[in-house]
Amino acid sequence: MSKTSFPGGLYVAATPLGHLADITERVREALLHCDLIFAEDTRRTQALLQALSIHRPRGGIASLHEHNESEVKLRVLEALAQDQSVLLVSDAGTPAIADPGFQVVHATWLAGFRVTPLPGPSAVITALSVCGFARWPMTFWGFAPAKQSARLEWLQKIQQVGGLAVIFETPHRAVESMEDCATVFGPSTPMLFGRELTKQHETLIRDSIEKVQVQVAQQKLRDPGSAKGEMVWVFDLGEQAQAPAHEAQLKSWAALLAAEMPASAAAKCLVKMLGVGRDEAYSAVLAAGKHTENVKE
Repeated sequence: MSKTSFPGGLYVAATPLGHLADITERVREALLHCDLIFAEDTRRTQALLQALSIHRPRGGIASLHEHNESEVKLRVLEALAQDQSVLLVSDAGTPAIADPGFQVVHATWLAGFRVTPLPGPSAVITALSVCGFARWPMTFWGFAPAKQSARLEWLQKIQQVGGLAVIFETPHRAVESMEDCATVFGPSTPMLFGRELTKQHETLIRDSIEKVQVQVAQQKLRDPGSAKGEMVWVFDLGEQAQAPAHEAQLKSWAALLAAEMPASAAAKCLVKMLGVGRDEAYSAVLAAGKHTENVKE
């Protein structure tokens, strides 16, 4: 391939998750020949270029991340208007999914310029390919919310969809997030735990949530460094979306709602959200110890 293989347009390229050999020849050529590269982290991309023995002219790589994408997309459109070839890459994997790039891709389509995918590694597809769970639909939910109350509400939405659910999580809140997954989905729910996919210290565990929690905790005791790295979790929710909430789930939601509203209103929410009976919902709210209301609606 040569520069003529990449005429003016936006190229969305997947780069290795960790193992350098996973890069495609087409992406390698794009890194060499495209006029401009917009990268989530220019330092990471420079390191990738050095590993591939690719030398770019100074100024050929610009930063495009979640905090500047709204402004930088205008520069991308200006380059495309000059019939330049623009390459979009993230730190690892496929851009514009859970990484920056969506606004640029969207604006490029609206402006009438060509958008070309250069496929390759994806953390979502990588995890799905080895999970061995045969259920559909499959949904991808991105990174879990940082705040627990928002995370529990988000997980409840995932539970209602059922099927296979794929989420990302960061190492500093993985323990708390896994506990919430066990609360909402049920501790016996099958899952695939993936961390540092394709890298030297790749971890893959396939078991119930509660057993994965035990194995991860044991691994952390043996090697504290094993808790590092972004994670991909796949949950086999099956038909659990229609199942009644188990005791831990009901208790957790009752405590959250009881702190925010009268007991009768909290009980109504539990009935609608979890499918439990009114008496059971009301008893759970009172047991949370947040209210003393004694009259049921």
